[in-house]
Amino acid sequence: MKKNELITEQMMSEMTIRYLTSPFFVIPTKGILDTEVKIKTWITLGACGGIIYGRPRIGKTRCLYHIAKTLTSDEYGNLPVIIWNLTDHAETEKNFYSTLLMAMGYECPKSTTALFIKERVINTLIVMACETPFRRVVLLIDEAWKFYEKDFAWLMDLYNNLIALDIQLYAFMFGTRELKDLKISFKQRGKDQIIGRFMINEIRYSGINSEKELSFCLASMDKLKMVTDGYKKLDKSLLDFYFPNAYGKSFYDLSAAYYEAFMKIRGNHGIASADIPMKYFIDSFIICLNLYGIYGSKAVAFPGAEELTECIEMSGYGESDDEYSRKNAG
Repeated sequence: MKKNELITEQMMSEMTIRYLTSPFFVIPTKGILDTEVKIKTWITLGACGGIIYGRPRIGKTRCLYHIAKTLTSDEYGNLPVIIWNLTDHAETEKNFYSTLLMAMGYECPKSTTALFIKERVINTLIVMACETPFRRVVLLIDEAWKFYEKDFAWLMDLYNNLIALDIQLYAFMFGTRELKDLKISFKQRGKDQIIGRFMINEIRYSGINSEKELSFCLASMDKLKMVTDGYKKLDKSLLDFYFPNAYGKSFYDLSAAYYEAFMKIRGNHGIASADIPMKYFIDSFIICLNLYGIYGSKAVAFPGAEELTECIEMSGYGESDDEYSRKNAG
């Protein structure tokens, strides 16, 4: 292979790996598809919101991006969807509306009042909703457990302002177990209005729960194409690029060995949760491509159980400090 061709293929490999790590790359797992169906049902029934919670690293954020893509598609009426990624923040009305405005894609002037920003948010949401036949707008809030009680009060106020103008606001919140704990805390303190409005519906999200689900993910990998700049798909598949000497084998053929390797490591490290976090599947798969693919330092014709086990261990599975996944958790 000529030097320039090698550089081109290495660049192609790096771009494809970058694509696999992007939140916009989503394998429609059973968990994602089930969540999609439930959220669509909630919207159809007029439910104002819901919570989707689960352990870290199981794929909630990729699920969120999949839901956003689905709701904004022609098939579902091009609903306006705002992805709001929460961070640690000041508990002020100005911060609430300014961060929401930025999530909507607008700059927020520093020297302005909370009221001005609030009015701009409301007016912009009205315009977005009225551009669709159903007068709806959807908030997908990631790391929603970082909301303070006052944030929920401002969200309620926003909802009330919009519904008075016949604009339906939906708020679906994604987060870790802390989000469920927040709902329980509200219930114990009699905050039924918040629960009834935005948290009555819930989904306990999980990762890969069976060999069958893992095989579905691997079958999806078999269909993937290499990409170039801008994630433009090429004709060559991942399998043909990284394992040109696989001789008719497919990633799907690894299902049993892959799942068994995960379960073995799970047992060795005392992990109680049976589901496999999506992050560790994706990371271990990428390691396999990089390490055992044609340009890897340990290149093989096609990986087997031993190679898969090493890749899973290198992904960090088994080293998580997630307190909800350990047998000795309090």
